[in-house]
Amino acid sequence: MIIMATIQELAEPAHTVTWCPGCVLPGSLIQKNPSIGKIEDIKAGDLVLGSDGKYHKVTEVFAHRHTGKMYQIKSKCLGQVSLTDEHPVLSVKRKNAQLHNEEFELNWVRADQLKKGDYVAYPILKEEEDLEAVELPNLKRAMDRKSKPFPSKIRISEEFLLLCGYYLAEGHVHNREITFTFNSKEKQFVDDVRKCTEKVFGLPTTVKTRASKNTTEVFISSSQLARHFEEWFGTGAAKKKIPRFLMLLPKEKQKWLIRGMWRGDGWVGKGRANYRTISHVLSEQLKNLLIRHQIVPTISVGKAKGMHKESYSIQIVSRRDLGVLSQLLDIPIEMRASGKPPSSILLTEYVLTPIREIEVFDYDGIVHNMEVEGVHSYVSENAILHNCGDFAILVALKGALAKLNRQPHETVVVSGIGCGSKLPHFIKTYGYEGLHGRALPAASAIKLANHSLEVVTVGGDGDGYGIGMGHFIHTCRRNIKITCLMLNNEVYGMTGGQVSPTTSVSMLTTTTPLGNSEPSFDACALATAAGAGFVGREVTHHVPKLTELIKAGLEHPGFAFIEVLSDCTEIFGRKNELGSAAEMVLRQKSDLRPSAYRDTVEAPFRANELPTGLLSKNDRPEYGAAYRKAAAAAKAAAAEKNRQ
Repeated sequence: MIIMATIQELAEPAHTVTWCPGCVLPGSLIQKNPSIGKIEDIKAGDLVLGSDGKYHKVTEVFAHRHTGKMYQIKSKCLGQVSLTDEHPVLSVKRKNAQLHNEEFELNWVRADQLKKGDYVAYPILKEEEDLEAVELPNLKRAMDRKSKPFPSKIRISEEFLLLCGYYLAEGHVHNREITFTFNSKEKQFVDDVRKCTEKVFGLPTTVKTRASKNTTEVFISSSQLARHFEEWFGTGAAKKKIPRFLMLLPKEKQKWLIRGMWRGDGWVGKGRANYRTISHVLSEQLKNLLIRHQIVPTISVGKAKGMHKESYSIQIVSRRDLGVLSQLLDIPIEMRASGKPPSSILLTEYVLTPIREIEVFDYDGIVHNMEVEGVHSYVSENAILHNCGDFAILVALKGALAKLNRQPHETVVVSGIGCGSKLPHFIKTYGYEGLHGRALPAASAIKLANHSLEVVTVGGDGDGYGIGMGHFIHTCRRNIKITCLMLNNEVYGMTGGQVSPTTSVSMLTTTTPLGNSEPSFDACALATAAGAGFVGREVTHHVPKLTELIKAGLEHPGFAFIEVLSDCTEIFGRKNELGSAAEMVLRQKSDLRPSAYRDTVEAPFRANELPTGLLSKNDRPEYGAAYRKAAAAAKAAAAEKNRQ
């Protein structure tokens, strides 16, 4: 059994609500829109980069105390990330330590199952917003009587982008001026800045050469433009950043921005090119832009020493990448006669970089995770990490148990066969994985044998409504104190994609290639009719509501049935062309409505306005209690008869 955080730890008031399996060390950098941020600083509503190369909204953030092993995954080229053992990473298994794979099958793999040499995936930025012009709000201060007339809109031209690149490398703002500082030999760059400023903004420039410092400075005297540049690009070299509207421009436009940056802070030599900055944010942004242009850089960190601050070098070293960079910068780059092939692999959607080292260390402290809308993933310095999405039911169940302070030795999780039936392996309680469709009779036996245990069953629609339908109906009828979580994704997901009792009409499965002709049924209505004491329904995309519903089910004195609507994005979603994971979540949301309106619901299952929440509840006698009462009475009667 995989050891997770104990339920006792989860019951601590500071962590009860915010726990999530698979977490990341504080200080870990996450790719945001448009910059980077520490994971502990990310808030609900922020946009983060997902596995599809686009930005998605963070819906929830989680934190809990972790005591155990951490795995620091260091990959070639891009950086590192530190994870708890169970955190899934999008990766490819390396087949030969000395050779690249010929085929690359991406899978989510736990951090503790990764090996040196395996590839970790990093997305190629796909989100794009083409702008013809950028608005320039009036930033003239009330007492400013010196500033010249200023345009309200600037066209995003080659000259504008080149000037922005030069500023990111060599510019700063001081008082009312923008200053660019170049080596005295860089006369072409000085001329570029002057011409671009005149053409784009219609502003004059002044030039001053400092022979003692061997520098030439270009000044633009405009307080309004200085304020815009500070807002766009940050203040101080260590806080330089590329604004969102430039990060998302088409590749063809972005090359002018990169050219300006490289001319200022970059260089090229024989078989190597390098860009250096003291801004960590800027180094990560440039990395993403280069990867978007099919160039995989190697990032190295220069330690702070004396008056020199920590710096970040973006190095291009392989012939493959130098050839593309040469075209991007429009300059010749001399190649070495020979060299090693690139360590990275460029795919259509991802860059794959091999793991060069895995360091395992003990840790006792807070770790973090988040829920990301649609793609259920986010991106660190070097890898794509899964969020809490596919673990929604596990998260909700653990959260509910923690809120009720249920201890591992007091709890049993029982499952049958199916996609959700491995859940007992991922929670530190007693567990039993039984036969297909037989989770409920096994759970009933456990509860009757030891009624003090908290018994939970987990199964799917095929497992519970198909093969296990007879057991389902009679367990509802008996009203045994069991909490039953039935995960409904409309298909036999694990066993081949066959039609299930809840598959919607016309949907394609492996056994209904022309579309399903059978009507599906409402399992919650059936459970109510069969006598279940507690019946509810919730969806996987809303963990807090699901947690509260499971908690209420655990507290109910009889049989609690909770249907959890989930998505099978691969077998069911792909076959029925339901779109991406994000689009399937939107479909899931559109099928729901609060249970307060259920009095008018007479629609078939999966129709619009499907009710969720607590659907029915009664307090009729629980089977085990009634049986024990009858047994006690019979025993007492027998004892009385013996005395007579």
